[in-house]
Amino acid sequence: MRNARIYTGNRSRPWAEALACHGERIERFGSEREIDPLVGPSTQALDAGGRLVLPGFVDAHVHLIWGFELGTWIDLMDRPSLREVQRRVGAYAEDHPEEEVLVGHGFDYVALQPGSLPTKEDLDVAVDDRPVLLTAWDGHTGLGNTRFVERALATIASLGREVGQMVRDPQTREPTGVFHEAFDLTPHLPEFQRRRSLDGLRATVRMATRVGITTAFDVQVNLDDLRAYEALWKAGELTIRVRAALYHPPDTTADTYPSFADHLRRTWDDWLRVAAVKLYIDGVQETGTAALLEPYANDPSSRGHTQYPIETFHEIVRTFDRLGFQIRTHACGDRGVRIALDAYERAMQANGTSGNRHCIEHCENVSPEDIPRFARLGVIPCMMPRHASAELTGRWGEAMGPARVRASFPWRALLDAGATLVFASDWPVADLNPLVGIHEAVARRAVDGQPSPHRVSVAEAIDGYTRRAAYACYSEDTRGTLEPTKYADFVVLSHDLFEIPPERILAARVVRTFVGGRCVFSDETRLA
Repeated sequence: MRNARIYTGNRSRPWAEALACHGERIERFGSEREIDPLVGPSTQALDAGGRLVLPGFVDAHVHLIWGFELGTWIDLMDRPSLREVQRRVGAYAEDHPEEEVLVGHGFDYVALQPGSLPTKEDLDVAVDDRPVLLTAWDGHTGLGNTRFVERALATIASLGREVGQMVRDPQTREPTGVFHEAFDLTPHLPEFQRRRSLDGLRATVRMATRVGITTAFDVQVNLDDLRAYEALWKAGELTIRVRAALYHPPDTTADTYPSFADHLRRTWDDWLRVAAVKLYIDGVQETGTAALLEPYANDPSSRGHTQYPIETFHEIVRTFDRLGFQIRTHACGDRGVRIALDAYERAMQANGTSGNRHCIEHCENVSPEDIPRFARLGVIPCMMPRHASAELTGRWGEAMGPARVRASFPWRALLDAGATLVFASDWPVADLNPLVGIHEAVARRAVDGQPSPHRVSVAEAIDGYTRRAAYACYSEDTRGTLEPTKYADFVVLSHDLFEIPPERILAARVVRTFVGGRCVFSDETRLA
């Protein structure tokens, strides 16, 4: 690759004009004069046209396995009202009489119904002859019609335990149709499992490649779902390198732990590897299920709750730390973050470990006194810039109040305190495109419209999606920067992010994506 403006990510030599690759690896980078001696009669020379070249993006928190259902969701990501949702669901049902269960994704809490959530009867208006489940944009909250609630009750009875955090009316004890963690229920429903298709996962992988993702950390993979990734791996159809975190639902029993450990030790190759376990300590602010140090602004009687008793959570963390897992804990609230930090610290002390690079996912509220602990303990905050955007935080802000909104998503403070801050998409919760996240990270505005004190520089945002993200994947020796011996995973962009105003970053597009020196995506029309 020559005639390029290459941001290598190497802090001692961040810029180059040319890049030479041999096989899957980078052989040399530097000026064109330094690279020219390597060019021979059989060398394939690529001209970047003076455009910006970056290390391939590493999405450190994504849910590609949800691609099983890609194309069969009723799309609600444009924030429709309840009436519009009812219309879309009814129309979809009429057009798809063969589907045994209907699923929609992406509703916004405030747009759907300000001040509260609809009930199962509100969805019965649209469809009452088969189950309907709609999930919020954050992937947590589910809304079911009466038929779905009936299926859920039957499943819970057969399992002999509660799953999905079904909400009941406090007076009548009747299910309302709301499920705080619907994703814990659906794996137990055959109708949902039959919807899954390898074609959907293939399409998701192609989507990731088109936006320049070369490594993806799928952070919530059920043991049974690994077979889908393995099928694509065996067929040679993976165009992104996959790291997987095995999901540990709250009802997981210790007798399954040997299977978790077997998968950690198994090596397919560097295209597919189990590297972590995923836990939840709390939920989300929008539904009052995130664990807070102080009460909710819109419910002073509540500080949220935890998914486990604290000592139970500590014991699970100790066990998986001892087994050698990286632990990735979902913690949105500041109390959830503190509980996770405490659990990691105690586990490392008990087990004599310190190199497992445990992560806390989201970290939307962090107490100022806990911010220095990330660097001290070597814990990685993995955060999603898009989650901080004004259009996605309406109900969130109502729940938290102005003071906590101003202090939320503290990227700048974490970086300044020495934390290895990592950025990610959380797709399909938010846009898969890393450039959307980079734009939010560098152009973020406070509630009053002024530049946010939490924003970061362009280089810091890119590093969060490349160098630091590779570290979070235990892969800094092979990717994340463009240096000799590392994989030739890189992207060519239509615009130079370092030269355009932050507000123009959204105009940039990935023109080419290379993985292991092979071009897996190219679209020169994106230069228009």
